[in-house]
Amino acid sequence: MTLLEIMIALLLLGILSAFVISVVDSVVGLWQQGERRGRGDLVYASVAERLQSDLRAVHLGERGWMIVDDYVARPATDGVAEWRLPRLRFLASGSGLTADDLKGDHAIEIMWVAIPERAVGPRFAKLVRVAQVEGIGVSLTEDGATIQSARGANATTIVDGVLHLHFGSPSASNRFVSEAYSGLNFPSSFELQIARVSGNSRKQPPRLDQAIGGENTSVVLRGTAPLKMPSLALIADEWVGVTGTFPRIKFRSRAERATIAASYDARTLVYFPTAYSSRHLLLNQGRRLVQ
Repeated sequence: MTLLEIMIALLLLGILSAFVISVVDSVVGLWQQGERRGRGDLVYASVAERLQSDLRAVHLGERGWMIVDDYVARPATDGVAEWRLPRLRFLASGSGLTADDLKGDHAIEIMWVAIPERAVGPRFAKLVRVAQVEGIGVSLTEDGATIQSARGANATTIVDGVLHLHFGSPSASNRFVSEAYSGLNFPSSFELQIARVSGNSRKQPPRLDQAIGGENTSVVLRGTAPLKMPSLALIADEWVGVTGTFPRIKFRSRAERATIAASYDARTLVYFPTAYSSRHLLLNQGRRLVQ
């Protein structure tokens, strides 16, 4: 073999190796994305099943009650809107919740509530379930008991990394209107909506490549691309509507979900949550049982 033939052979081998590496890298990337998405689906499936189990036990008798509302998790500060988080509270039958009432002969107060993960910092919340026997301790109908109860011994963290949570009808406003069902029939179903980030999407989120003002603009991001581009993203404390293909995106709207438009420095974190939703039916289509 001449030197020229050897060089040509090495060149062809290099091109083939580069092609194989590219294909393998692409396949591994798709596999990792599918695995991350699959883990998120499994986490949400367990959340949805837990909520459905609780709603099956809703006390449909005359004294049963249910409250769907929100509360102020953080008050407004200069340039930052108040942060409101949702609550779902109701009375359940202990016979359907033997883990909370071994004998099954008590009424159980249940609360599903989002609380801040930290007192300061990014708007990350965790979804917490509180269950207590009726008449023991402060009733969960008391508005001021939310945070204290959600951090107490009767509370269980269901999922963390929550950026947005909504109970109720998919056509309802993002701003909650307090609804109390006492003496009335309950809704026939509820929809749970969660937008959350986890793993590298939370540990190493993309950052703004340049400073931006408070107007709609096109931006370039640096960092790991989301599994799927959502319609809304969280930049610092502001929700923005987004379009485009990573890393070049456009803010199609500002100050979504009752937040305030602001200016941001380069390298400000941008979170792209993954959204999940499920519909949950109540027994007897939410109609109260005649005593």
